[in-house]
Amino acid sequence: MRFFVPLLLAMILGGCMDREIYSEISDPAAIGRPPASVQVIDPTGDLKTSLNIDPNSTTKIEVYVHCAKCSSASAKALGSDFDGYVRVSIYKNEKMIARAQMDYKGEPSPPMIQTIYDTLIQKLQWSYQ
Repeated sequence: MRFFVPLLLAMILGGCMDREIYSEISDPAAIGRPPASVQVIDPTGDLKTSLNIDPNSTTKIEVYVHCAKCSSASAKALGSDFDGYVRVSIYKNEKMIARAQMDYKGEPSPPMIQTIYDTLIQKLQWSYQ
């Protein structure tokens, strides 16, 4: 039992929990004011939204998946704590409103992309219709 607590603490501090979603609201005036429609730019095709989609909308939701391609010998020797990151950004008239991102290990998954998006929509207080 006395080894269980330190082991549990090591697992928690060692990153065995879900990765953190980092978010930033660049335009606080957008909070609580969802757009009438959005354009979705998602090369993965995994993002689901209940906002009205219009390819001509000035508000864009963009999904970007970055795959880390590290060739440094020292980085390979030490290992990397992530293989890349997924970012969801929202722009209005080409100006960033908000963004959120999360690191991933292995491959990014559709539920991960959706969670990042849902977190961002929640922080913006854009209720689903």
